[in-house]
Parts: sequence; C-alpha cells; structure tokens
Amino acid sequence: MRLARLLLSVSLAAALGCDDDPTSVVVDNDYPVSPDAAAGEMTAYTETTVYKAWWGTSLLPDPVAPGGEGQPERTVPYSDYAYAVLAPGWDPQSSTAPTTFVAVRSAMPLSAPRGSTLHIHVSNGTFIGDCSANEPLTQDEATFIAQSIFPDEFNAPGLAYDAATCTMKPAAGDSESDADIALEGSVE
Repeated sequence: MRLARLLLSVSLAAALGCDDDPTSVVVDNDYPVSPDAAAGEMTAYTETTVYKAWWGTSLLPDPVAPGGEGQPERTVPYSDYAYAVLAPGWDPQSSTAPTTFVAVRSAMPLSAPRGSTLHIHVSNGTFIGDCSANEPLTQDEATFIAQSIFPDEFNAPGLAYDAATCTMKPAAGDSESDADIALEGSVE
C-alpha cells in the first residue's frame, strides 16, 4: 500500500511538472585581470573586484576577483535588474576593507527560469554606473542602490553617493559646515 502511494505521488509530481532542481544565481567577474597579476608579479592592485551583488531575492555577499566566479546562491525564478558594488583597486585577499565603492546596475533585466543557474556577468559591457567607463547611473538610480540595496557600503555620516563622479560627497541639504562642526565641541 505504501509503495502504491509513493508511486502515485511520484506520478502526480511528474504529471504536474514539479521540478526539484534548485534555481541558483552566481556572479562572474568579467573585468580583466591585469597582465602583471596574470604573470604572478606583485604590483599595486589596480583591478576591479565585485564586492557584493544582488539579484531578485538573493544577496551574493562574497567578493569576486577579476576573472573569477563567486559561490552560487539559491534563489527563486525571477526577472529583474541585477545590482553590484564594485571595489576598484581592492584585493579580495587583503586583510583591510575597501575604501572606495562604485554602485552599478545590469544594463538589462536578467532572468532565471526554474531549475536553472543564472550567471551574472559583471563588466563595463554588461553593467552601467562605472564612471571610469563613462556610463554613470542617474542620481535616482544610484541613490536607490546606495540607500536601499547596499546601505552598509554607502553609509557615511553627512555624505551621499554621487552618481556623476562615483564618489561620496557632502550630502545635499546638509546644513552643517566645518565651522559648525568645530563649534559643537567647544565649551562656552
């Protein structure tokens, strides 16, 4: 009787199209590896690391060096833009945190059908927002990424991410000047 129920369950699952294969997403850093690094020479790190990425419902938290592939993360079937934080000049093998971040978005929405693995290829050809490639985001897009998707990377008191320069600048409307800040600590 149990065998009959099991066979019936398997048959129903197959007939209904149930797919037990997980859907996953992975980051591919398609930024070039410098010739010096490819030759194994130690030089100042000038490459672009993908620090983190986000797609659909999945955070891909592990940094990926140029030419590398990140760890796959489970996700759900979805279609949307992918977002990433670049750390230009930062070596993912370093013991220090990056000091510069660049917010970027995929040029087109990406899709992952059920049971597939979506490879998010991050480069200046597939993502926009990297000022060094003359492809800045709009300020609204950059603010959305910096405040809603990756707030930890772009959270600096009194500063805001500027899409036109890909840098942190004094926040607009911040009325405190350097003189005001200096006066706050003085005693009358």
